[in-house]
Amino acid sequence: MAEAAFRVLQLGKESTFNTAVDATTIFPCDPGSGEFTLNRATAVPDEDWGRAIRNQSGRGSHGARVATASVSAPARFEDLGHLLTMALGTAVTTGSGTYTHVWDQDTTADTVKSYTFRTNDGVAPFVTTGVVVTGFQLGFDAIGPGDNQMWQVSADLQGADHTQGTATSGVSDPSALETMEGHLTTIAMGPSGTAYASLPAIGTALVSYQLDYSCEKPLRIYGGSSEVAGGVGKLKGLGTVTMLLKVADYTIDESWDIFAVAGGAPTERRVRISCDGAGDNAMTIDHRLIFTDVHIEPDGREGERLISITAETVYDSTIGSDVEISITNAVTSY
Repeated sequence: MAEAAFRVLQLGKESTFNTAVDATTIFPCDPGSGEFTLNRATAVPDEDWGRAIRNQSGRGSHGARVATASVSAPARFEDLGHLLTMALGTAVTTGSGTYTHVWDQDTTADTVKSYTFRTNDGVAPFVTTGVVVTGFQLGFDAIGPGDNQMWQVSADLQGADHTQGTATSGVSDPSALETMEGHLTTIAMGPSGTAYASLPAIGTALVSYQLDYSCEKPLRIYGGSSEVAGGVGKLKGLGTVTMLLKVADYTIDESWDIFAVAGGAPTERRVRISCDGAGDNAMTIDHRLIFTDVHIEPDGREGERLISITAETVYDSTIGSDVEISITNAVTSY
């Protein structure tokens, strides 16, 4: 019975790009997401054959392969790291028992790992190899009374090949998953010379937050004997941050006054977003931002007057990147 109700998405980290591996984990996702579309670049040349017909039999051909998809899910402390590894690069992990994993956007090297994705409903399993993330969105919507504004993650996926295959048997359900929550998230902001850990907290001011990060990785295909790419390139990364803050003296100081500074040189700020979970679970996002727009939303959340901020990420020599995401949990490695 090929029913979407029985569908599951399995992931496994590849040792070699585009070489299929067995799945090691199940990745719960929004219904229908993570389903790949294969593009064969099929074309028929326009040639004169003495017939008023555009396409002639036997003249079609397929080009180089690419598979694309998007996946979305609540952001969870335990398995968000898989998407970050496909997007930003390999984590640096420290600790014992409780582990801290740190992802920086690669700047002078490429440590991104490709994954094998397997989708299965018990009848029609498909396998996609060489999967990387070319962009992701991470954040939560405006918190309101009686709302549960979970952190959500969505990612643009690119695979090198997509075929019918088999699901990996015996992969267990994740033993414990905790969703990140918007109402357990705080913000700290300050001058670019202040250490991230020392940035002053901006009270209970954060209403919503979204990081939209572009990290394109074009498939690289050259003349040879294969229609499948042997690797990916790497373009410049760029993060766009949007957030809403409550209107108060201390939030005006950290937003409008920074944006409206006199002269032509904008003032860059360091910003830390912290989400607290149960036990040792925690996430922080550190980034250096240049504000591109700050204005008052006159009718924001349920008629509340709010400060709207739009910013772009900027390289910061302290973290060696423009964005650094740290997750603390009980997972040993990614």
